[in-house]
Amino acid sequence: MSPENPSLPRDDPETDENTPSERTDKREETSSEPKAATIQPYTIFGKRHKRVLTVLLATASLTSPFTQTVYLPLLPLLGERYAVSNQSVNLTITFYSIVQAVTPALFAPFSDNTGRRPVTLFTFLIYTVASLALALVKSEYVGLLILRGLQALGASASVSIAYGIIADVCVPSERGSMIGPVMSAANVGTLLGPIFGGLIAWRSGGQEWVFWGLVIFGTVNIGFIAGCLPETARSVVGDGSQGRSRQFSLKQWMLLGPSWIGLPDVEKRQAVDSTPEESKRRVRFGNPLASLKIMLWKDAAFIIVLGGVNYAVWNSFLAMMPSIYENDYGWNQLKVGLAYLPGAVGVISGGVVNGRWMDHKYRKTAGEVGLIVDGVAGDDLDIFPIEKARCRDLFFASVGFFGTFLFFCFNTLLIDVHPESPSTAAAAATVVRCGLSALAVAIMQPLVQAIGRGWYLTLMTLLIGGAQGLGLWAIPRYGQDWRKKRREKLRTE
Repeated sequence: MSPENPSLPRDDPETDENTPSERTDKREETSSEPKAATIQPYTIFGKRHKRVLTVLLATASLTSPFTQTVYLPLLPLLGERYAVSNQSVNLTITFYSIVQAVTPALFAPFSDNTGRRPVTLFTFLIYTVASLALALVKSEYVGLLILRGLQALGASASVSIAYGIIADVCVPSERGSMIGPVMSAANVGTLLGPIFGGLIAWRSGGQEWVFWGLVIFGTVNIGFIAGCLPETARSVVGDGSQGRSRQFSLKQWMLLGPSWIGLPDVEKRQAVDSTPEESKRRVRFGNPLASLKIMLWKDAAFIIVLGGVNYAVWNSFLAMMPSIYENDYGWNQLKVGLAYLPGAVGVISGGVVNGRWMDHKYRKTAGEVGLIVDGVAGDDLDIFPIEKARCRDLFFASVGFFGTFLFFCFNTLLIDVHPESPSTAAAAATVVRCGLSALAVAIMQPLVQAIGRGWYLTLMTLLIGGAQGLGLWAIPRYGQDWRKKRREKLRTE
């Protein structure tokens, strides 16, 4: 990013069909000045490759929320099957949420240090095996509880890793367009789960085929990830061109994935410059407390708590819906599942619109401060008010389906301000988000019994409204100063 100069041509990455290296070559040919050093692109992944990655990440990211809520229409059936109370069945939801909260703190630092691809494959293997066991276990409540925890262990790291991959391959000015669809899938998984769970349970009369469906889903994900997902972690492959030899080997393919990556001319030039050798990485387990440390910084804490409260309140509403519609309205599992469909439409609409809108706000903010967006090498966020760009014009987003804008914008901001460890930062948000969600589901039934459903919903509305208002006021005003102080302190340590 550089100060704006009207005498210089401005490249628009959205409309310019030439590759970054082609634009550089044309400028060099028409310039009368001595040949300057070639601009090093932020990544060798082109637009087509990013589209493929978007589909892969969207499918993987919906796994954890989909698995969590596909279970909701089964709650009455599970209570009868295992002869336990509603509170005991709700405990399996709470336990899933607790494991879902803790797991990213274990796997996200690992993916930042060792690589996204091996961690993703390993966690999906755990998920698929746990789903298979759930399809076979039919009478033990303790077995149900433990296996649901293993499902969460295998599924819940996918969202944090997806944020890391997006930060690996997208410059800040383009992240919104990729985060929008990916996180829409993650959130719509929460709403599609009850629809599929209700439909399958209604047709089969039991819960077994729901778990068999998850086995198939996990197996398909493993196949797509193994065949199509390249390694992107910048600590491992840099801009995507490092660590890979020209000669094929099974070990290289397992660790780094397929070699469909990269813009051909950029990849060829950088391969000559860096002469990468076959990766000889050691497995490096990241510090599981790294996510907790991120929560202690003021700039991150506001972002994380805001998203956590939003998600917890929303999840408690979703958990409440089955009992309301079945007990008060006499609906079957299919109708209960279909009740989640309007919310799914809102989440999809909000995510698609918001992705483009975030990129537009970024460019608008850059223009206001007199800076040119660098879509090739990326911008220096130390001098750019990224907090203002992400948070501007969001007060209206508290109404209707626009509420999804808040979730996407603040999670995007979190990885913007932690470029060195994006998955770890996303894991910190997941720990708080899922921890608060588990707490909200656990206290929901006692609170409803104590104060009534209407007052409970009123209390939750006041809680989420207050948190959003505080965050939208504080982060644009003080966020950049907090971030600078954090980075200065880290440099001196």
